[in-house]
Amino acid sequence: MRSPAGETQRESGVGPEPWTPSLVVRKALQSVVALGARQALGYALNGIGIALLARLLTPSEFGLYAIITFALSFLTSFGDAGLGASLIREPGEPAEKDYRSIFTVQQMLVVAVVALFWLASPSIALAYHLPDKGAWLFRLAALSLLVTSFQVIPQIRLERRLAFDKLALVEVGMAFVYNSTAVILAWRGWGAMSFALAMVARSAAGVLLVNLVGPWRIGWAWDWTRVRQHLRFGVPYQGIAFVSLVKDSIAPVFVGLMLGASQVGYINWASTVAVYPVVVLAALQRIYLPAYSRMQEHREELGRLVEQTLRATHGVAAPLAVLTFVLIEPITHVVFGDKWLVALPLFYFFWIPNIFSPTSAPLMALLNALGRSRTTFSFALLWMLGTWALGVPLILLLGARGYAMACAAVSFTTILLFKVAQAQVSFRALAPIVPIWAWAGVMGVGAYLFRRALPPTGLIGLAGHVGLDLAAYAVGLAIIYPGTARKTWVWIRGEVWNPASR
Repeated sequence: MRSPAGETQRESGVGPEPWTPSLVVRKALQSVVALGARQALGYALNGIGIALLARLLTPSEFGLYAIITFALSFLTSFGDAGLGASLIREPGEPAEKDYRSIFTVQQMLVVAVVALFWLASPSIALAYHLPDKGAWLFRLAALSLLVTSFQVIPQIRLERRLAFDKLALVEVGMAFVYNSTAVILAWRGWGAMSFALAMVARSAAGVLLVNLVGPWRIGWAWDWTRVRQHLRFGVPYQGIAFVSLVKDSIAPVFVGLMLGASQVGYINWASTVAVYPVVVLAALQRIYLPAYSRMQEHREELGRLVEQTLRATHGVAAPLAVLTFVLIEPITHVVFGDKWLVALPLFYFFWIPNIFSPTSAPLMALLNALGRSRTTFSFALLWMLGTWALGVPLILLLGARGYAMACAAVSFTTILLFKVAQAQVSFRALAPIVPIWAWAGVMGVGAYLFRRALPPTGLIGLAGHVGLDLAAYAVGLAIIYPGTARKTWVWIRGEVWNPASR
């Protein structure tokens, strides 16, 4: 819903925003630099946390972590109804009454969902053959959702303004609180309970930090007309999250109940390590929807921005994915411990979606920015049905490896997403991607030969291998795209070392 200009100024206190395509691109690039510089620390914290927890916990306890995380994601899918995303994609600044009406509805949904899950927690724990105190794992996950709900509106307001520098600070703080709490509690022998308590601590830290950097005074309002108009986009959009959870539930639910928590632990470890190159792109994924939404009326410039996005996402993911593939055995031995070597066959199948995921996230955001949430919902439904249709028989036949094979097969349907997105906006699909993966492949061959000639024997040796390989990749990329490399370096120097120039 587009609020009248006069009402926008009067109720929200924010005047009309002159969002031109050039301004959107500049703000998006500033956000990329801010998120990249600050969230690199967040990813490092998460990586260190996963490595330490993998050493401190058993595969069964690591599997319970995956189950608890899924439970939290499942609850979140019912507590928003896509209303937050609807506010983000609004061309004009929403009125304050929009924010307060949506906050009121969200709180009603969250309280209802948390109360129901709280009561059902003993039955869920019993289904996983957990002791009576296991119910508190799920109750604490529900409590963390309730706390997080007070973070939503300030976060939406910052995302609308592309103020990702402030959001990055919040998320780094949350990552530090979560990982330090989880590792300390696991070290002290709290087992899977360490994850649940760390979730609550992370949520509390997020609420405190986001209201410090982007304060919003809590207010309540009821305006069903406003909410209903936002639901027209929001319900199909949130449906994507829901069916994606149903797709992902095959591991914590079907595998967990059929094969046990240990197999879920191996799947969780293998998939986490395999897709970590794509997780690094989370800093960019936060920018897609608000940036594309600001440019939805400028299709030619939007097409160019999509091409630049694909070049950037694959430029980051390709070398990290190739190096992880080549060095996975020494990485597992040195970082996580030999008990996870048995899960390497799963890793190789989970690695395949790295080829497609850097494309699917931007294109899904593009379609959502254009108001095509029903189309993106259809793709999410396709991925969910494909995963279950292939996964269930393969799991029954091959165990955990069958699930990994199903995920790899379903990822190829991203090719269809290319065609649908190109029907809406004209952009080149392969030209931004193929040269990057070709050079990453050459780097991978060199990394493999380097590893054979001089095997890494410790953490320092492994870091040296990765650093030299990435340096060679960066030099080659600068040779392939000399003009882009020169402009990017000049621009980054101005943004990072001369902030006054903004």
